[in-house]
Amino acid sequence: MSKKKVSRRDFLRKTGSGATGTAVVLASIQTSQAAPAALGMDPAVVVAALGDVLIPSDPGDPGYKTLEPYNITAEVMRDLPVSDEELVLLNSQAGELFSGKTFLQLKERERESYFDSVFAGDRGENLRRILGRIRQRVFRVFYKNYPEHALPRDRQGVPILPPGDTHQITNPNTKGLATGWDVSGFMGPLTWEEEQRRRSIVEKIDWIE
Repeated sequence: MSKKKVSRRDFLRKTGSGATGTAVVLASIQTSQAAPAALGMDPAVVVAALGDVLIPSDPGDPGYKTLEPYNITAEVMRDLPVSDEELVLLNSQAGELFSGKTFLQLKERERESYFDSVFAGDRGENLRRILGRIRQRVFRVFYKNYPEHALPRDRQGVPILPPGDTHQITNPNTKGLATGWDVSGFMGPLTWEEEQRRRSIVEKIDWIE
């Protein structure tokens, strides 16, 4: 992993918040429904690439792209406060810095440089606002324990627990999948077994009044 990538990951952890591999992941999130011809691109591909820059993945160091098989981009886009036209703008404006190339055509380091320029305000307040909204949505989905948070809910939004589950753990953080909670170091709510273990320790303490 490069020093720059480590620095970027350290930043993500504090705020809590490869070309072949990228091509494979981007292809995997494309749906069978073609993007509108007027856009000239698939908005989902742009969002997936943006997410990969915001929360990078490396071997042994999971990030946004690691959760692509669990449809994280579809979840991000489900409530994304950015229009397809704004995604087109963000994608195309990279050409002002990189000889007409779109964001999707840039290499990894170039994408990071473009992000830095946009967040610094060098590309205008509108682009910074668009990227800021995308960043907020990506972080919100990734760091809320997606997809392990997704228990089915009733019409009132109350989680529907599996039959026989009397322990009321509605947002478990399992060891089977590395989510944003694992990346940020947040253990999540106690499991029933851990709660019982701690309870037994407390019960053995002789309190002195």
